[in-house]
Amino acid sequence: MKIETQALEDHQMKVIAEFEASALEKYKHQAARKIANKSKIPGFRPGKAPYDVVLRVYGEEAVSDEAVELMVEEIYPQMLTEAKIEPAAPGSLQDIERGDPLKFTFVVPLEPTVDLAGYKDLRKKYTLKPVAKKEVDEFIERLKRNYATAEPVERAAKVGDLVYIKLDAEILNPAEDDKPELLKDSPMQVVIGETDPNGNDFPYEGFGDNLVKLKAEDKKKVKYTYPADSRYEKLRGKDVEFSVTVESVKSLNLPEFDDAFAQTVGDFESVDKLRESIQEQLESRSRDEYESTWFEELIDQIVAQAIIKFPPQVVEHEMEHVIEAVQEDLSRQKMELDTYLKTIKKEKETWLEEDIKPVAKKRLERSLVMEEIAKLEKIQVQNEDLQEEVSNMIHEMQMQGNVDFKKLEKQLKNERVANNMAMQAASRLVNRKTLDRMKDIATGKAESAPAAEGAPSDAAAKPAAKKKAAPKAEKSVEPAAEAAVEPVKTKKPAKKAADDKAE
Repeated sequence: MKIETQALEDHQMKVIAEFEASALEKYKHQAARKIANKSKIPGFRPGKAPYDVVLRVYGEEAVSDEAVELMVEEIYPQMLTEAKIEPAAPGSLQDIERGDPLKFTFVVPLEPTVDLAGYKDLRKKYTLKPVAKKEVDEFIERLKRNYATAEPVERAAKVGDLVYIKLDAEILNPAEDDKPELLKDSPMQVVIGETDPNGNDFPYEGFGDNLVKLKAEDKKKVKYTYPADSRYEKLRGKDVEFSVTVESVKSLNLPEFDDAFAQTVGDFESVDKLRESIQEQLESRSRDEYESTWFEELIDQIVAQAIIKFPPQVVEHEMEHVIEAVQEDLSRQKMELDTYLKTIKKEKETWLEEDIKPVAKKRLERSLVMEEIAKLEKIQVQNEDLQEEVSNMIHEMQMQGNVDFKKLEKQLKNERVANNMAMQAASRLVNRKTLDRMKDIATGKAESAPAAEGAPSDAAAKPAAKKKAAPKAEKSVEPAAEAAVEPVKTKKPAKKAADDKAE
């Protein structure tokens, strides 16, 4: 086999493999036997027809085409080895010259390459603001409201009251495909003056202020223009009129914040212990939110100065993951992808090119940078850390309440399931340790030498001691730094070229 290679601009390799014309003959005989085995030839049992009979019945072209497939299947991996090519995905057979010599032309996507170009010289300030006492107090107030008793009152509503309403909503300037009516007799409960700390107020922040001084059976119309950055995409820039009917007003009687209350909401000896737990939860949440943005910015800085090369097939593979994630989100909203595309007024091909591809490319670049840093910094995982992480994953699933522990315990006895969970745990650990190492480098804490193999570079990489969980007065925020840079697995190279042959 004689091999000639030519690098292409899109990080693929053109490979021309030459053989003596006679090399195809042995594969023709194999091809004839294969055809005979799956075909019915009069006068012969399956697989027993002689070569010349198969050739006469099915023709030279059919036998030759089957022979080429068999030959490609065998010589393709040998060709990659001799050419010292590491493929990122299956190659494609572009051309066949059936002369002497016999020539096969392949295009092979190459493994991504990353040159981090002085990533250790990057510096980024890490300034996490402490949680203020006011934030803890506000959390406690929300927690107290969760345990408040509601007492009907005959007076007009005031700040702090719980108001039951029926709500109609109509878009005043709808687009052609908009349904003007948004809500009709929709029941709602509103605590006047209360806002969602995560910015999820419905129908908008401050809506409850319009209910002050209203009594049962009162009606009121309210107009509101949704800003361009509203979390409700369909309502951005829209004028909406809300029609409110008050059904009842109730006064909230909040419990005293004392030791008895602390023991009611959880396993806390005193309000001091409860306050301490709430402080820790808020600090953890604040750190997670800050680091989510901080790490994204840091990784994007590294990406911007790095030289990253990958073939189009790897981007396409990552696009599949992004599409799957979008479809999962849509399914939770009971919406089909086609319906979603109609709401954003885009054809699927345009959506893929303009919306999905840039996201996939960004995720891929971040992932490749993370993987390269982990390799250069010699990030490794110790068995005891891995076991601890698996235990943490199981504990998280139990806390979420969406898993049958007995069923899971049975599944973990299956080697494939256990290995899959171990791989996920290892990925999380490597990811976390890599982030810690990056933080040390960017803040100037790290020395120029790589971190010790397998050793956590920061206390955050070590399993934390178990602590009592603070009661939740709102949804907790999942750490986003890991999700933002979760490693993307590229397709493993197949042992044979793709079937798309150019004749």
